[in-house]
Amino acid sequence: MQIAHLSDLHLGADSPAVQAAFTADVAAQRVDLAVVSGDLTMRAQRPQFAAARALLDSLGTPWISVPGNHDLPLFRVFERLVAPLANYRRAIGRDTEPVRRHGDVEVLGLNTARPYFWVEGRVDRRQRARIRSAYTGPGLRVLVLHHPVFRSPERPAAHLVRGLRPALRAAADAQVDVILCGHHHVAAHTDLAETYPGLGRHILAVMAGTTSTRVRAGRPQSYQLLTLTGRDRLRLQTRQFDGERFAGHPAGEWTRGPSGWLTSRSPDDSARSR
Repeated sequence: MQIAHLSDLHLGADSPAVQAAFTADVAAQRVDLAVVSGDLTMRAQRPQFAAARALLDSLGTPWISVPGNHDLPLFRVFERLVAPLANYRRAIGRDTEPVRRHGDVEVLGLNTARPYFWVEGRVDRRQRARIRSAYTGPGLRVLVLHHPVFRSPERPAAHLVRGLRPALRAAADAQVDVILCGHHHVAAHTDLAETYPGLGRHILAVMAGTTSTRVRAGRPQSYQLLTLTGRDRLRLQTRQFDGERFAGHPAGEWTRGPSGWLTSRSPDDSARSR
């Protein structure tokens, strides 16, 4: 079972060459499910959403998406306050907090984009209750949101999502295995039990980079590829654009234990956040 974790596509600030290489690489990896953690567009305009939908449909695999802050209008203030996700719902899907079960994987998406908390986003009480109640079966439990739940080494002072601590407690209570996020435009990952001592569960948090021109910290465009072997082994690979194509860079392997997912091999410790 292979999951492509994409984020920050930013259609409207994209490179056709990078997008072509990206779609070709996803197809070559024979991905079973694509998960998009927001910012599909640059300015939440209808043509940008249409382009984002066309891109997702071209991947040739089932996909699930949540909005990001750039999927809300920034300068169209009245629209941002009255109907901030109208264009997203029209082009991408009416459900901004979808649940999908695909084989041994169950994915819950949360909409953390807020018209008033533009940079940080927020997880509120209703969403915490949703985390605790949404998962119904065995297998890999994945939570996806746009705003980050940890800081990457490249952006150590960046904002984290509001309501983070109670949201992580809800995720631990629900025995979530993996949290996918974006927003920082760099690829990184961490064991949340190490980042937040006292959490009580080892949850793998994965941050995807961007496939747009809005790269950060000198990092190239990238996305994350998670491979689930059976129900108890998970491999993470960061696939980066090298100027012509996307190539894989192994980031680590994990094994499920009674307290969550423990690192069994990490060839590139610099990719981890502590």
